[in-house]
Amino acid sequence: MNTAEAIIRILSESGVRHIFGLPGDTSMELYDALFRHSEIHHIMTRDERSAGFMADAYARVSGRLGVCEGPSGGGATYVVPAVAEANGSSSPVLSLTTDTPVGQDGRNVLTEFDQEAMFAAIAKWSHRIKDPATAADVIRRAIRVATSGRPGVASVILPEDVLEHELPESQMHGVPELTTAPSFRLRPDPDAVTRAADLISSAIKPVIVAGGGVRWSGAWNELTMLAESLNIPVATSINGKGSISEESPVSIGIVGGNGARPYANDALHDADLMVLIGTRTNSVTTLNWTLPSPYRVQVVQIDVDPAQIGQNYHADASVVGDAKLVLRDLIDAVDMRTTQVQDRKAWLAELANQKQDYFDRAESRANDPSQSIKPQKVFSVLRKLLDPETILVADPGTPTPFTGAEYPLKYAGRYTVIPRAHGGLGFAIPGVVGAHYGSVGGRVIGLTGDGSFGFSVGELETISRLDLPIPIIHFNNAEFGWIKELQHLFHGERYFSVDFNRVDYAGIARGFGFDAVQVTDPADVERAVQTALESGKPSFIDIVSESPLTETPPVATWQAAEQARSAAG
Repeated sequence: MNTAEAIIRILSESGVRHIFGLPGDTSMELYDALFRHSEIHHIMTRDERSAGFMADAYARVSGRLGVCEGPSGGGATYVVPAVAEANGSSSPVLSLTTDTPVGQDGRNVLTEFDQEAMFAAIAKWSHRIKDPATAADVIRRAIRVATSGRPGVASVILPEDVLEHELPESQMHGVPELTTAPSFRLRPDPDAVTRAADLISSAIKPVIVAGGGVRWSGAWNELTMLAESLNIPVATSINGKGSISEESPVSIGIVGGNGARPYANDALHDADLMVLIGTRTNSVTTLNWTLPSPYRVQVVQIDVDPAQIGQNYHADASVVGDAKLVLRDLIDAVDMRTTQVQDRKAWLAELANQKQDYFDRAESRANDPSQSIKPQKVFSVLRKLLDPETILVADPGTPTPFTGAEYPLKYAGRYTVIPRAHGGLGFAIPGVVGAHYGSVGGRVIGLTGDGSFGFSVGELETISRLDLPIPIIHFNNAEFGWIKELQHLFHGERYFSVDFNRVDYAGIARGFGFDAVQVTDPADVERAVQTALESGKPSFIDIVSESPLTETPPVATWQAAEQARSAAG
């Protein structure tokens, strides 16, 4: 068999059943191999970036390796945004790009450039196979790299002449034990666990901040047990949403600058101990490292990646290890009989009242008698109609902060997919495809905006071709709303290059084969969503929604700026 056949056979024997991508001149041998392996479902996309977004969403929902592929030249450059997002969000993805022949290196053959160097800057690992004899080992190593430690993207570049080379069958074996992340779990140092347990046991007002590492580890049961036993409030990053049921008495929601509830930020501000679990303390989660101040709070930091320990905050106790295993050991090590455990009940009761007040106000905004459709109205309807195991795939812009703050998850787990490493527009429409296959046919909803729509409209054809029963809710405010709000609040209302023409988005969706409707009246939102949920077909709801200029999303700096403007008259 040739190298292309060997690669597909290794993927098949490793349990890979879905590959997202599209063909190109250099990919012909790879596609011949895929043709012969019908057990792998190849999902043809309309754009390489979309293929990467699909693989990313597939991995986030399933916890398994996502695989995308694309051709050389423009295909390799188009997949870059998706590779960067998946790697930044710690998604285990194998990116396969074909390439010009090794035998023609340096001769300016069409589409020739240094792919390995490009992907090295944005992936966890990048390798161009130059010797066919190494191909099988490289693919197995790539899978291991993608799913172990802190997960990420392994990029493998496949030159056309390498794919054509014959290989002995003795090299062909898969690694099914490595295609679920984490493929290896690192047990923590017992002494480090003891130091962390002592700090947690003695703290008066500790707050746990759970990041995406908790979700990748599948450690939500252990986190819930620890936090509820010790009465410790649990906040999350955006990627950590789902680390605990948001109906738990200890859950306070997302913290930081985007999608946070104000009372959650206040709780973290007042903490005397911050327990970081699987979060990179980035600028959004920490509100530009002011929440809490790194100079007035003690820190316990837990991470599978030792390079993250002490990043931005001094770690008074640090534990390197898999989140699930660390939390199990902490449950055994902490003192659950301290007086602080009982004393924290009053604090939790106060936070519960603040949580209720927050959603009461959100519901009030949703039912505002004005004729414009507020995003709160849409999320009120989603809270009412959606099964709690529905998976929401949200674009940046309007969908992200409102999904974060106003769509509480009843169950812990992988029920939201939001691209927060780089926040690239156009994620949700392709993302719902990957989420659909990753959830093995579970209910998936896409939340997009008109800015994002222009980036990935072609994938409406993919959804229609595959006849996926996915409703897409489209927030249509005729602008790059996020940027226009920045101009509104911080740049003297100098609006420049942010406004769109009014477009018949529902008509475009119908042209792609969707059941589609435009909604302009708040009273019609619930009926439109209910109809889409019941149709069992690709559905598109174009909601003409209010602008961030008049309905400020839950973004901390924006809300503070609006309050300052109101106070100044």
